[in-house]
Amino acid sequence: MTSSTSIQMQKMGVRFKPPTIFLFYTDTSTGKFRRRTVQLDDFTKTTKINDYAQELHDDKRTKSRNLFRHIPLRRIERLLFVLKEGLTSNISKNEIEKKLRQFDEIDSDEDLNKLDDDELKHKKLIMDETFKKNYVDPSSKDYVYDVAVDFEQPEGGDQHASEWDSTEADEVEEDIKAEDIEDDDDDDFN
Repeated sequence: MTSSTSIQMQKMGVRFKPPTIFLFYTDTSTGKFRRRTVQLDDFTKTTKINDYAQELHDDKRTKSRNLFRHIPLRRIERLLFVLKEGLTSNISKNEIEKKLRQFDEIDSDEDLNKLDDDELKHKKLIMDETFKKNYVDPSSKDYVYDVAVDFEQPEGGDQHASEWDSTEADEVEEDIKAEDIEDDDDDDFN
């Protein structure tokens, strides 16, 4: 196998029975278009997608031949999700695509504290991918330094008062003399 810089991933696919992933890539050193077929004998309906994807991506035993390390972890998870859905039930391609869109969806009102570890890892990967896609660094032509944005008033025109930045304070600080403080065991803050 050639070095990692000479691999350019093209597309991926799955077969449900037996569970198989197809990786199509171009070996840029030779210009050949190739296909790698990876049969996943130990992949079942109950396999944890996140852990399995991480194992495929970081497989140290086949480091020189591991094509999964050239694929973003989230893409591997999506492939495994499709594979798992195909193994779980006999549903159509359109239904699997619909479930995949739900799997990749992030709801801004969703409480991430209530998710299990696998779902949270997946949501974090989605957020990280979105961040990287939208990130503009100083070397980019779209980069603008010190952007000032004026936000429009809501349609009703009512401004909501923010208590955290109000000038009126609910707390009052005052100077006291040291002899005014009584020694009390209840106020010990050690």
